[in-house]
Amino acid sequence: MKLKLLLAVMLCFCVAVQAQVSPIQVTKSKIEKDKRKDTELMFTADDGKGGFISARLYRAGLMKMPKGYYIEHYDAALNLVSEYEYEIDDSSIKSLFVKDGKLNLIEYKRNRDTNNNDYNLLTSSLDKLDFSGEGQNIFSVSRKDVKKPFFFAVGFIPIGNLGQVDHDPTGEVYLSQNRNHIAFNFDIKDDKEETHLVKVFDNDLNLVFENEFKQEGVKDNLFHYNSITIDDSNGDAYFLGKLYESRRMKKKGKSNYVYKLYQLNANGTKELSFDTAENFVGSMELINDDENLVCVGFYSEKNDFRYKGTVYYNVNKDDFSVSAFSFNPFTKQFMIDKYGEKRGSRKEKKGKELSNLRYRGLHIGADGGVYFTAEEYYVTTTYGYNGTQNTVYHYNDIFACKINTSGKMEWARNINKRQTTGGNAIDYFSYLSTVKDGRMLILLNGSDKVKKMRDDRIRFNDKRVKKLSLYVVEILPGGEFNYDQVINNDESKVTYKVAEGVISNNYDAVILEGNKGKKKRVVKLTL
Repeated sequence: MKLKLLLAVMLCFCVAVQAQVSPIQVTKSKIEKDKRKDTELMFTADDGKGGFISARLYRAGLMKMPKGYYIEHYDAALNLVSEYEYEIDDSSIKSLFVKDGKLNLIEYKRNRDTNNNDYNLLTSSLDKLDFSGEGQNIFSVSRKDVKKPFFFAVGFIPIGNLGQVDHDPTGEVYLSQNRNHIAFNFDIKDDKEETHLVKVFDNDLNLVFENEFKQEGVKDNLFHYNSITIDDSNGDAYFLGKLYESRRMKKKGKSNYVYKLYQLNANGTKELSFDTAENFVGSMELINDDENLVCVGFYSEKNDFRYKGTVYYNVNKDDFSVSAFSFNPFTKQFMIDKYGEKRGSRKEKKGKELSNLRYRGLHIGADGGVYFTAEEYYVTTTYGYNGTQNTVYHYNDIFACKINTSGKMEWARNINKRQTTGGNAIDYFSYLSTVKDGRMLILLNGSDKVKKMRDDRIRFNDKRVKKLSLYVVEILPGGEFNYDQVINNDESKVTYKVAEGVISNNYDAVILEGNKGKKKRVVKLTL
C-alpha cells in the first residue's frame, strides 16, 4: 500500500501540503542469478541509446580481497546485452566513459620491470565487450616519485604516515561533468614542501596541461587536501586544501588554519584564500558546472568536529575571486524536524551543534543554487568479556538544504532515519539524492511501517534486509516535503543498494542494483 505524508508544519506560517510525490516510472530487469557475490558498484556510464554500462568490483577469499571487476552493458529495456570479467593483476580500473559507440576504461597497472605506475586506455565495442587486446599507454609515473602509505608498530605504539598521504597512492582520476576532460591527481614525495602533480587530458587522450604545484614553505603534514574538480569546457582544475599554521587545530581558542583554492591550467597556478571568520570549518567540498564554482561545508563555533550550520563560498571563475559567501546556522524548521516543536525551539535558541555529519549529495540546480545533503553517520565498537569485538554502523538522519547564489539558505529540512547494522547490510543502507526541476529527491530503504512521531513527524527505520522497501522523499522548491513507497518488499524480490545508485547523465533517471541471496535485478527509475 502506498504511504503518503501530509506534513503539518509547526511554524507560525503555513506550508503547502502535497498529496503525493511527482510520478516515477519504474522499469525492472529480469531476475537473474548473480555470477558474483560481494560486489560494489564502482562506475557507470550512459551508452547514448538509453542504456548504461556498469562496472562492479568483486571480492573473494576469506579476507574478501578485491579480485576483479564485472562489467555489464544493459539496453534501455534493461536487457543484458554484453558482459566482461576484468581480473585484477597489479591493476585496477580508475574510471570509464563512452565515446563514439565504444567503451573506454582508464586502467592503472603496476609495471614491475620499470618500477612505474602505468596508466592505460582499454577500448571495446559496446556490442560485445572485450578488453583482452593490447591497451594504449597514456603516460607513466615513477613509483619512486609518488607518496605511498606505510604503517608499523613498535610495541603498542603505531608509527606511519597514514595521515600524510592525501589520497589513493595509485592516483585519483576524475571525469568532468560531461566527460570531455580527464584529470589525474598525484601526491608527490617532497620532504620540504607539499607537492601535487595534476595532469589533464581531453577525451581523445591529448594532454591539455600538466601542472606540478607546490605550497611553498609548507611541510606536507601542515597541508590537508580536500577535493578537486574539473571544468568541462576547458579542462581547468580546481584544487581545495586546508593549510595549518602548526599541528594544533586551535590557537588561542580560534581556528589555526586557512582554506586555499587553486586554479590550475596551462597558464600556471592561481591561489585564493578563504576567510572563515574565525569559525571552525572541518572540511568543505567543491561543486562545479559550466557557470558555477562553489565550496560548501559545515561550520562550528567550538571545533572541527561539531556543526552549527553551513558555510558557502561562490567563486567567480573569470577573475578568481569570492563573489558571495555566508555562514547559515541551522534553521528553526530544521531543528523542529529533528527534535520536535518544543525541544527543537529550545535547541535552536541555545545554538545546538551537531556531529557525525558526512557529505552524501552535492548538486547545482538550473538556477545556480546548491542542493546540499549529508548523513548522520558514525561507528561504535564494544568489547565482550571474552575479548570479542562488536562493531555497529549507524546511518541516521539526513540533513538537506538549498543555498542560493547570494549565499542565503532558502530552506533546510531533516529527514528522520535510524538504521544500524553489524556490517552485513551496509550495502542497503544510507541513501541517494538527486535534483530534478527544482525538486530534491532522496531514495532510501525502510521497513513497511514508517514510525509516527510527536508533532506530526515520521521516521524511517530499518528491518531485516530481506524486508526493506524502497522509498522516495521529495522536497519541493519551497521546502515542503512528501514521501511515497516506490517498490514494496513483497513485490520487489530483491533489496536495492540505494547508496550505490547511479544518476543518468541528463538527470532523468536513477539506476539501482538489487540483490537477495543469489538473485540480482536492476531497476530504472525515470523521474
